[in-house]
Amino acid sequence: MGVTFFLVFFLYNFVAFSQGISSGFKFVRESQKFTRISFKLANNLIVIPLFLNKNTDTLNFVLDTGVGTTIFIDSTFLQIMRADTAKLRKVVVKGGGVGEVITSYLVPKQHLQIANLVAAEQNVLVCSKTLHYISEYAGKYIHGIVGYDFFRNLVIKIDYIRKELLVYEPKYFEEKYFPKLKPSHVHRITLQKQKPYIWASYVNDRKDTIPLRLLIDTGAGHSVSLDIGTRKGIELPQKHIQGNLGVAVNGAILGKIGRVKQFQIGKFSWLNVLVTFPDSLLVAFRDEGVSRNGSIGIGILERFDITLSYPHCFIYFEPNLKYNKSFEIGFSGLEIVAKGKFYQEYKIVAIHPLSEAHKAGLQVGDEILVINNHFTSLLNISQVYELLDAKEQMLNLLIRRAGKLQIVTFRTKRII
Repeated sequence: MGVTFFLVFFLYNFVAFSQGISSGFKFVRESQKFTRISFKLANNLIVIPLFLNKNTDTLNFVLDTGVGTTIFIDSTFLQIMRADTAKLRKVVVKGGGVGEVITSYLVPKQHLQIANLVAAEQNVLVCSKTLHYISEYAGKYIHGIVGYDFFRNLVIKIDYIRKELLVYEPKYFEEKYFPKLKPSHVHRITLQKQKPYIWASYVNDRKDTIPLRLLIDTGAGHSVSLDIGTRKGIELPQKHIQGNLGVAVNGAILGKIGRVKQFQIGKFSWLNVLVTFPDSLLVAFRDEGVSRNGSIGIGILERFDITLSYPHCFIYFEPNLKYNKSFEIGFSGLEIVAKGKFYQEYKIVAIHPLSEAHKAGLQVGDEILVINNHFTSLLNISQVYELLDAKEQMLNLLIRRAGKLQIVTFRTKRII
């Protein structure tokens, strides 16, 4: 699915504090060595079920290697956890977006469970206010994000085609599966401030090959994002467009979108790759205290079955059916969010000025009711984007604007 404006979530910038008694997720029974966990893709985000303090209510958590400590983005959990905020440590969450800094609280000794994996007496962060817009972009209610705590003790294989996680006890994986891996597909990662980094390279307009140290970010909707100024040779392509790149924990991410001649990770290489370039002021604001040149997101990762092992410090790439698909952004030029009780009311929040949708007169705030005879109230947000952006086509939209119905027709086209 091509989404015009990339959903770049959860770019936190706080110094990783001591985990204390927190130890991350482990198998409930020491004798167990393997399990499978189904997940859902919600607008390119991996969403898994999590349970808090042995409660039977299922919580929706985004699985995101771009975060460290588990964070609840629903402030009501401060009451559910009976947290006395006057006695808790405040932690500032600063993202890559142009929004306010978010205050959260460090709440100790929470019991988390994902399938038959458990993190007992875990330190978690709880936001002081609910970040509703993350659910609106995901198209379903999101309670929080889990990252390093989930990956730190386990070997995790992410199968994007089957939408499932294969979880292994590290020694079991090392003995049974590691000898079978193709050495050329195994890449070393480094862990810094609870996040994984990998070396890659790209070819710029000058035909220079530039080495890159990139964050592996399963919570990012882009293919590749590069930070201009972090290394000599990282330059904006001559052909590019201005864009709203997505949303971080504290607001919009602005920048530019262009295509680079080549991007490569080890033996894997692609031509004409779509790359986002966040504005330099936002890169400086993020200031993670880590030497990095950007990140890779789902646009690269979904082309593989990837196996991530924090204990062994490697990632394994196994190409899947999506390996050779083209790199595109949405043909419609529309960015939408899901509103309403069931997140099935779709409103336009941004329109690219170069798109045919803009020329056809669509406006921010318009609610899309029907797309080519498909009622959007019966669809999730990923299905809506699929109808809007899957290919160049004629679109007939029934919209509601200021309480009045209107039909808008236009032919979509590639923006860049």
